[in-house]
Amino acid sequence: MDTGTVKKLTEILEKEAEIYETLLRLSREKTDIIVQGKVTELENITKVEQSLVLRLAKLEQSREDLVEKLSKEIGMDAENITVSQLGKVLPEDQSKELARCQEKMTSVFKDLKDSNELNTKLIKNSLEYIDFSINVLSNAGSAGDTYGKSGQSNDPGKRNFFDVKL
Repeated sequence: MDTGTVKKLTEILEKEAEIYETLLRLSREKTDIIVQGKVTELENITKVEQSLVLRLAKLEQSREDLVEKLSKEIGMDAENITVSQLGKVLPEDQSKELARCQEKMTSVFKDLKDSNELNTKLIKNSLEYIDFSINVLSNAGSAGDTYGKSGQSNDPGKRNFFDVKL
């Protein structure tokens, strides 16, 4: 088996882990920004995240190519190959290195998922508050009697400030 291929795979996994750690850091920054309501900063972070995701896609393609190459060398199906299976056929030092990368990424994935779920809840709450505020504003002034003392309607042409519910 080509040890250079395994080394390249490990390097790619480490680069991916670094990007995911950066995404995690940005996600945690977004939490504070969402709470503070800084929309411009949120947009800026989102742009940075998009560029990181594009880099991840390129690395992922390289990783898939290397896994395909390794799978042919060891006679396994590339679609079903796992780090654990690779560990059984690789030298111990390479196996440990791949396992370390896997543990690192698994931990970062969990933290990133938790952070993104929190941000999603915060954004949902903000949108619900905005919707509530719009409803209050759109109904302001429409409260009260429909007809005046003389039986005439009170300003029938009066329209709500907002025409659309967001």
